[in-house]
Amino acid sequence: MDDLNDLFFFCAVVKHNGFSAAARAIGVEKTRLSRRVADLEKRLGLRLLRRSTRSMTLTEAGERFYQQCQKVVDDAEQAYESIAELKNEPSGKVKLSCPVILAQSYLAPILSGFMEAYPKVSLLVVATNRQINFIEERFDLALRVTPAIEDSASLVARELGGASRILVASPDFLERNGHPEKPEDLNAQAIISDIQDGEVQWALSTADGHSHTLDLTPRLVTNDLRVQVEAAADGVGIALLPEPIASDALRTGELIHVLPEWSGSRHTIYLVYPRPRGMLPSVRSLIDYLVEEIPKTLDD
Repeated sequence: MDDLNDLFFFCAVVKHNGFSAAARAIGVEKTRLSRRVADLEKRLGLRLLRRSTRSMTLTEAGERFYQQCQKVVDDAEQAYESIAELKNEPSGKVKLSCPVILAQSYLAPILSGFMEAYPKVSLLVVATNRQINFIEERFDLALRVTPAIEDSASLVARELGGASRILVASPDFLERNGHPEKPEDLNAQAIISDIQDGEVQWALSTADGHSHTLDLTPRLVTNDLRVQVEAAADGVGIALLPEPIASDALRTGELIHVLPEWSGSRHTIYLVYPRPRGMLPSVRSLIDYLVEEIPKTLDD
C-alpha cells in the first residue's frame, strides 16, 4: 500500500491552493511537499495538478482523486479525534468478570456510584465462577476470590481485602443434631460445601495457633455461596462460609456461629487486569473506584 501521508499532502496542496501555502499550514518544507506529490503522480501514471508560475489547478484525474482522498483524510482525522477523546475523558465500554456471589453481595451495591460519576462509561459485567481468559475473551478486568494470587509477567493482581470462613448452621438444625463442641464432631454432621472432587477437606485453625484438618463427605455440594447460605438457614447442614456472606443471616438469627473459636482459611478478593500499557481512562477509572469502594463493603 502506498504511503497514506502522500494523500494528506496532496489534499493539503489542493485545500490551500498551492505548495507554499500548504507547506506553511502543515509545517512541511515546500520542496519535500512538491517531491511527494510528484512521486504520487508518478506512481499513478497521471498528472493530478496543472502548475504554472501563478496558479495551480486540478486535472480531471486530479479532481476525481481529490474527492476520494479527502474522504480518506477526513476519516483518518475522525479516527484520531475519537482516540483522543478516549485518552482525555473516561468513555466507552469496560468488560468485567466477577464471581456470582461477589457480583450479588459486593459489586451490585456500588455500581450505581460509578455509573453516576462516569456517565460516558458503560459496563459489561459477566457474573461467572470460572476463570476467564483476558486475551481470548477480551476482558478488561476480573474480580477473583482465592486464598492467594501473585502478579505475573502479563497480569497485575491487587488485593482488595478478604475474610476468614466461619462455621454456621440454623438453630433448628443444631436443636435436632446437637451443637458440635470440637472439630471432630463435624464428622457426624451433615455438611454443605463447595464443589470438589470426592471428599471435602476443611482446614480449621484457632487464633492461638491450633489447627485441625477434616476429610468430610458433604450432604449438599454447590459452587453457589448464596445457595449454601439458604440451605444452611433451612436446616440442611453445617456450612463453612466467608463471614461477610453469612453476616446478614447471623444478625437475623437465621444462622448461628458454630465452634466460634475455629475458622477456615482466609479467602481474599483480588482485582486482576493486564499490565497497564496504554490503558484507557475508562478502565483506569473503574480500577481506582473498585480499589476504593470494595474494601468499604467488606468492612460494613
